Amino acid sequence: MRITLSCLLILAGCAQFPVLDGRITDAARQAPYPTLQPLPSFGASPDVADSAFDARVAALQARAARLRQIDIAALQ
Repeated sequence: MRITLSCLLILAGCAQFPVLDGRITDAARQAPYPTLQPLPSFGASPDVADSAFDARVAALQARAARLRQIDIAALQ
């Protein structure tokens, strides 16, 4: 495994990467930064999402409490 990873890293270091500097046109370099638009909402109301999130948090906390009660030494 280590030999394979070492060989892969050595071969990656020997690779020739394409030159990208000449592919960007002057017009593209001079262009202004595009304006960002907000994403549309996906229709889920925040109340439903918050209650689902709160239910998941409560379920995970209950599971963590049950796991804390397990005596690991007794299992071995």
